[in-house]
Formats: sequence, structure tokens, C-alpha cells
Amino acid sequence: MGRVKLKIKKLENISGRHVTYSKRRSGILKKAKELSILCDIDLILLMFSPSGRPTICVGDRSNLEEVIAKYAQQTPQERAKRKLESLEALKKTFKKLDHDVNIQDFLGSG
Repeated sequence: MGRVKLKIKKLENISGRHVTYSKRRSGILKKAKELSILCDIDLILLMFSPSGRPTICVGDRSNLEEVIAKYAQQTPQERAKRKLESLEALKKTFKKLDHDVNIQDFLGSG
């Protein structure tokens, strides 16, 4: 039995959204920790479940206060530039996967 290729879009079914979040949360946290260790980077990942419960992941070498202070030292222009670069990379990735993505959907949520 193979995997089903899902179209990346908001799940309309609320209970389905909760189930998907629950199943994928641990995988995302594991990948974040691995990235922190492999690349020796500062990492903080903050996620809110569909019901609003927060989950935070702090990398092995990271300190929450220091990482937030480091981020706060960036100018708004630097932050905007990084966000746009990230969104463009995400758009290219989705295009390779043959998914239609509207960048405005991501910009509106930030």
C-alpha cells in the first residue's frame, strides 16, 4: 500500500485537522531537534494546535531568551527580507511537488 499524495491546503474537517496535527506534531519536533544537532544551530519552534494549545521545541544548544534577543536585534527590513526568501523557497518546493500555492495565503497569516 503506497502513500497518498495530498494536496497542501487547509483541512476543512475540524476533527481531521486535530488528528493530522496530533500525528504530525511529533515528526516535526523530531526533525527540528535533528536539524539543531546536525547543523549545530540555535532553534526554537513554537506551534499552536488547532485548539490553541502551544507546543515549544528548543534546540539542544539553544536558550530561549538568547534566541529571542538575537531575533529582536534584527531590523524589520532584515526580518521582512528573510521572510520573503523563505516564502519564495517554499513556493519553489511546492511547485516541484506540483502543488498550487498562493504566497498571499502565507503573508496574510504573519
